[in-house]
Amino acid sequence: MIGNKQTIASAGVAIILLWLGTSSALAHAQLLKSVPPDKAELKQSPAKVELWFNELLEDGFNSIEVIRAADLSNKNPPNLAKGKPKVDPADATHLEVELPALEPGEYAIQYRVLSRDGHTAPGRVMFRVLEKKN
Repeated sequence: MIGNKQTIASAGVAIILLWLGTSSALAHAQLLKSVPPDKAELKQSPAKVELWFNELLEDGFNSIEVIRAADLSNKNPPNLAKGKPKVDPADATHLEVELPALEPGEYAIQYRVLSRDGHTAPGRVMFRVLEKKN
């Protein structure tokens, strides 16, 4: 009887470990770092947006939009980013896109990335460009 209980307990532990391993394998890419960082208050407009993830990204299937926070509720807000985002060939977890000079105000970086395991992941980072003081 004790042997059966140990076998059942061992099988239960194995199932839990298998489930945990499967769930982490099915996880989406998570943002590790951004430039500008979330909720940053910048003295000048950033020249580009840079995002780093915990998984390798597929190039050509990612999007980064930079939108004025006031326009977020609009159906098709203008994307202020210049061109398409590119995965860094030296670091496939790093994605970037160029920006024009942004006026003072609050902005949202909205992204959707495709990791090499085939999963997409959306997200948002907010930042503010401060008024210049004379």
